[in-house]
Amino acid sequence: MGKKCIPGLFCIENMTLFIMVVVIVIIIYYFYSIAPKDKQTIVINNSIPQNPNMWGVGLATRLDPFNDPYAPPLKNDALFYPPNSSDIRGQPVIAPPSMYNNQINVQTRGLNTSYQQVGILTKSSGNQENMILPLMGRRTMVGRDKWQYYTMSNTGNISTKLPISVNGRSCTSENGCDSINNGDVVYVEGYDSTFRVTVYENNLFQYLPVL
Repeated sequence: MGKKCIPGLFCIENMTLFIMVVVIVIIIYYFYSIAPKDKQTIVINNSIPQNPNMWGVGLATRLDPFNDPYAPPLKNDALFYPPNSSDIRGQPVIAPPSMYNNQINVQTRGLNTSYQQVGILTKSSGNQENMILPLMGRRTMVGRDKWQYYTMSNTGNISTKLPISVNGRSCTSENGCDSINNGDVVYVEGYDSTFRVTVYENNLFQYLPVL
């Protein structure tokens, strides 16, 4: 015959009390031993990354200059040795721009934009009347209508970048050349021929809302 609880009292059997104590111990052990390991550990690294494309290096950021149409034909006379190479002249760690006291060669009229296809070039003479080349360009500075242009050959497996000249002035130089408009005739190095320009008309009206 089982034990009866006295009226007015809360009674718990010994087995039930033992199970409750075991469950409470397991819960306390989980929160103090297992749960902290599941939390994400945040590590703050204050070291300066050894990135060769940091301030002042001036290296191209495109990975494939041959097959990438947006990689301009730039000439870099500086020698670069990666820090993980066997050469003792490896690129040293460069401090971020905020740590420079006297910065030099800082562009004062805005940063150069990326190259994009702004139109096409159609051969104006010769046997290949249907030869069409892409016209790649970018604005060199804000406030002046100076641009840098180049095109690419459509022969072979490698897209060779070809300089463009307007009125005897190279459009791949540092200062670039005047903006090219529809119907202008340009000279393309490599083809020894002139091409007629067709510019994409995709400019939109813009305004300054803060004025």
